[in-house]
Amino acid sequence: MIMRRLIKNPVYLSAAIVLMAVIALGLFLHFHKNKDIIPSTNPATPVAGSNSGSVNQQPSSSSSPVSSSSDKNPASQAAPSGTDLAAPYGTFVSDHHPSLSGANNTPSSELSTCTTTPGASCYITFTKDGVTKKLASQTTDGSGSTSWHWDVSQAGLSEGTWEISAVSSLGGQTKTTIDTFKLEVQP
Repeated sequence: MIMRRLIKNPVYLSAAIVLMAVIALGLFLHFHKNKDIIPSTNPATPVAGSNSGSVNQQPSSSSSPVSSSSDKNPASQAAPSGTDLAAPYGTFVSDHHPSLSGANNTPSSELSTCTTTPGASCYITFTKDGVTKKLASQTTDGSGSTSWHWDVSQAGLSEGTWEISAVSSLGGQTKTTIDTFKLEVQP
């Protein structure tokens, strides 16, 4: 009965089509947005050489800044007056040549760290062929560090070369550091 009314009355049919399109778009956006976030866990115990479960180390050759930029980001939290945001540094990935299958004794687990200004938010992205995957944004501790434990085989990364970037934000400032080495995902 309802279907007959919809088919015979173009107003009802149009309304039903619009409603179904809105629902489909909402579902698409919900699942599309969440599929690009890499599942991770915070370490249960402090990482070696760290305070509060985070790594606090000086920039290494594997993550020295190649480029950084400052932008205005109103979604960032407020920084104390005069606080300059430090460009993110750290060990963005613990292994630049992980294996998806764990073959040849190459593990697929990773530890990523980001150090910047205390209280800033930081996240790490992996980009290849227009596809970007991201470790969820986290707030840095009192020493300016945060970390993620994650697994390449569960991250949705495909074989090949991925560019690694760390992004920090605080008080309307945003800075990005590109890792000098790429993530080379092996089969």
